Amino acid sequence: MTNWTFFHDDQGDRMYPLGAAHQNGDLQIGALTLSEAWNSLTKVSITTTKQDIGPNVRIRMQEGQLNDRWLPTTEAIESLIQLPEGVDLYFENFPLFRWNQNKNSLKPARETIPKADLLQSPTELFIGAGKWIEDQAQEVLGKWGATTAANLALPAHVLIIGPRENLIVAPGARILASTINTESGPVLLGPDSEIQEGCNIRGPLYLGAHSIVKMGAKIYGPTSIGDHCRIGGEVSNSVFLGYSNKGHDGFVGNSVIGHWCNLGAATNTSNLKSNYSQVKLWNENAQALIESDLQFCGLIMGDHSKSGINTMFNTGSVVGPGCNIFGSGFQPKHIPPFSWGGGVDWNIHDFAKFIKTASAVMERRGQKLTETEIERWRIEHQHRTAKA
Repeated sequence: MTNWTFFHDDQGDRMYPLGAAHQNGDLQIGALTLSEAWNSLTKVSITTTKQDIGPNVRIRMQEGQLNDRWLPTTEAIESLIQLPEGVDLYFENFPLFRWNQNKNSLKPARETIPKADLLQSPTELFIGAGKWIEDQAQEVLGKWGATTAANLALPAHVLIIGPRENLIVAPGARILASTINTESGPVLLGPDSEIQEGCNIRGPLYLGAHSIVKMGAKIYGPTSIGDHCRIGGEVSNSVFLGYSNKGHDGFVGNSVIGHWCNLGAATNTSNLKSNYSQVKLWNENAQALIESDLQFCGLIMGDHSKSGINTMFNTGSVVGPGCNIFGSGFQPKHIPPFSWGGGVDWNIHDFAKFIKTASAVMERRGQKLTETEIERWRIEHQHRTAKA
């Protein structure tokens, strides 16, 4: 079946500090990318509705594009089914679906719907993680060629608390001398992933391919951990988007960590203010701290950022991409992209040094920084330098 394609409209930097690597359908929501989630729901919708719906949806998949912040729902599919050809779909002033070419006029006609699940902040990734993981469990089961613990003879040193069918194990996944609690939601273990000795896991949890939960770790769901991550210490209701490490003790809660990040030993995030008031978050468009309507929020970190040992992040901290953070005391609530330093002493990270480090980090996971990516980072670095 043809896959959906996507466009990016986030001119207001609502998903800051997550950048281009998480756009155009590649953003991980729960256990699937946005593209995978749309394709999965579309496949289900076609097979469970009237036969004449299939061609209708396929035309839209072949000849149109979706907003890469629009979350797939049955209502979204229904609105696309009913959309006349040549008419773009909007929610308020946000385009949701647009045709690749509009033959009717220079100014395409538009139809507006009263409701759409459109991502407005990275914090929605940890807020929605539990529901997404539960909804996507069966899709993941088939995608991986996995099986449930109900059909597995697990070692005696593994304790499962709750329904065994809620533990989904992909080929090559290993669990060693740990407890897995599935009472609150499924635990999905990706291909060649590993839970090392002495871990305590509570679902909902998604653990991506080749990711490792290190010895003695405590993971509270809902938590989503992408591919090739190394996670230790204590993690609660957080999202690691992939290829990032929190290899040592320290607490991370209600947080979103981008690609290729590294949190040094004893890095800690505060996720609750001492007066229990709402958390303010940095708004890139407004260039100010704005009320978030959240009581619990930890750290939002962009790609290729790193913290030194014993780093302390305030409640509701936002770290741009390409940062290297160290030093004693709590760090600022907003650290702009390509910052180097800590406390009150900051410089702009040298671009050549940033690329050298990023290349070395990626090579350790068998990945290569492409010329296209280098050029993208160069533009972002120049933008940061111009604003400094």
